[in-house]
Amino acid sequence: MTSQDLALAMTETKSETVLTCKKGPLEYSLFDQPDLNRELFAVAFRAEAQSHSLYNLIVDMRLKDGGHFVSPNATGYFSGKFTMVIDDTDAFEVIGKLIENPLTKEELDLHPFINGPVNWVRENTTYTQQIQLNTENSFEVHGYIQFTIEPACTLEKIPFIIKQNDGVLKFEFFGC
Repeated sequence: MTSQDLALAMTETKSETVLTCKKGPLEYSLFDQPDLNRELFAVAFRAEAQSHSLYNLIVDMRLKDGGHFVSPNATGYFSGKFTMVIDDTDAFEVIGKLIENPLTKEELDLHPFINGPVNWVRENTTYTQQIQLNTENSFEVHGYIQFTIEPACTLEKIPFIIKQNDGVLKFEFFGC
């Protein structure tokens, strides 16, 4: 390979990495586009109306290439357990717990870092959090999901925004 070919290959690689992060809110993450920084999973966010003021916030986790993470339903202490955090607001109330579908089953993992029972999420899974709106006014509320994706053992923190404008509620992927 000549130095000119190597420089061209490096330029092409650098241009691909620019695609890994889009600034600003997106209705969905990059399920069908290259996502070089998160090759073990992809995520989508959406809101579904159940009534005039009752909504389901849905996080759709797609696992790729053997990716897995600890379920929020695992009973032991795991620092990288899947968690959803929403900033405090008067705009809505969170109703009930985060619902996992399909529900994971506890299994015995003898790895030294686990060495006991754990609920691994090993297949595409949705998480649903119900909210009750307290206002018809416009608002924006930030939050994030966080989990450790295995086998990469990286802590992932994915920000989102819940916003209402002109009576339309959206639950969106936000930033990088």
